[in-house]
Amino acid sequence: MFAKHLPPSTGRPRVWALDDDAAAELPAEVELWPPALDGGAEVCDAIVGHAPPADLARWLKHLRPGGRLILAQRAAPELLLTALTTAGYIHCLVEAHVDLTLYRGERPPLGPSVERVQSLADSPLPTGEGSGVSPTPFAFLLIHQTPNQPAWTLTPDEKIEWRAVTVLDPTTGQPRLLAFSSLVKAVAFMQKAVMAKWIVGVNKVGKFRAEVAQTWSYPCTLNPEFGAVWGLTLGPHFDVDPQTAITGEE
Repeated sequence: MFAKHLPPSTGRPRVWALDDDAAAELPAEVELWPPALDGGAEVCDAIVGHAPPADLARWLKHLRPGGRLILAQRAAPELLLTALTTAGYIHCLVEAHVDLTLYRGERPPLGPSVERVQSLADSPLPTGEGSGVSPTPFAFLLIHQTPNQPAWTLTPDEKIEWRAVTVLDPTTGQPRLLAFSSLVKAVAFMQKAVMAKWIVGVNKVGKFRAEVAQTWSYPCTLNPEFGAVWGLTLGPHFDVDPQTAITGEE
């Protein structure tokens, strides 16, 4: 459960295991960090264990920038996600694991990365020349279409459903759409997401006019850098009316 969530490391990962059961799950190549160092100023690559979120802020100080806290607990996923983001963790992930909930987060890297993510989140949708974002008047979304068939194979009475990908904003816990100002940007992002096995099920990129995008009930993160949002918790799919998209350009 814990081993597959360990962060990348340039050397032998230094891991603080909070309990024996967690330590037993780790691969032999990690360097175990004894809890006796709890009061020191040293930092490690990861902290793992079965624990409630009461000490999230204290554990954050013992992680290197980019280091990862990986815990398991019997609690509601929403409560654990809120606790992580409130304590200052980024790239948070919460998932069910048998009768436990695994929840993880990372210490923010040094530099303005958090501010960069927030800047992306607050970016307006492209509206044309002079917008300061992009000269294109379109927004592209990552779509899961059912049925998964080309348009020319569908019968006139066949119902098509489009559900767009969202992520949970680490600062608010609310869903945000991943939007792109061009098809090239959307495809490049999706290629990285597929390679990382982060987003699955996307089989179409939908193209919409900016004025249509302005009517969506979810806010958008425009042209996100993959590294800035990778690992964020995926939010609920957003239902999009296919009739509002620009079609005929496939």
